[in-house]
Amino acid sequence: MVARRIHAVVFDLDGTLFDRRETFRRHIELQTRRLSDLFAGVGATAFERIVTLDANGTLPRSVFFRQVETELGLPTGSWSRLRDDFEAHFPEDCVPAPHLHSTLEALRAAGLKLGLITNGRMVMQTRKIDGLGIRNLFGTVVISEAAGIRKPDPRIFVQAVHALDVDPARAVYVGDNPEADIAGAKASGLLAIWKRDGFWPGVAAADWVIDDLAEIPGLLVRPPA
Repeated sequence: MVARRIHAVVFDLDGTLFDRRETFRRHIELQTRRLSDLFAGVGATAFERIVTLDANGTLPRSVFFRQVETELGLPTGSWSRLRDDFEAHFPEDCVPAPHLHSTLEALRAAGLKLGLITNGRMVMQTRKIDGLGIRNLFGTVVISEAAGIRKPDPRIFVQAVHALDVDPARAVYVGDNPEADIAGAKASGLLAIWKRDGFWPGVAAADWVIDDLAEIPGLLVRPPA
């Protein structure tokens, strides 16, 4: 689609390199078992209600778990136990996106530099990355808490591509969030691939739209001359 040689591919983490909704469903299923005393007497629809309230992780966790406590009628103060359990276990429950490792390896084998930009706290995001076993595949990892800026601020994208020693015009960003990922990348001079997600509306500004990470090498890797 875009006739320019690409030198680097930079990725979002949550919802892009791992299946955030499936991960959250798995986590809540295990959490309700670990903290079964809090959920005694809660109706059978509680699980789906928690998933709905989560809103794909867009709420701060303390706010979210307070809502869970209130709506499900859990004992007062339950939200803090739920939050602490989330922070202790959620990174361990991450479900990799299909073809995660094979896609990253294929891009590296084609000579493309890889980077990662993620909004979040250092401890949580680092544990997710390490849990997925992908840290060694990236030339740079930028986490918003350490950077002091968050997507969609163009400065965080520029920081990543500069660390890779690549011109922004020769880099592609892959993400699922239309505002933080796609709009942020485009405002920074990068091309953008939207990894389609039913939670978010369509993205007109994306240069490409994919449903699976495995589509990326076919879009960006030039065949041998």
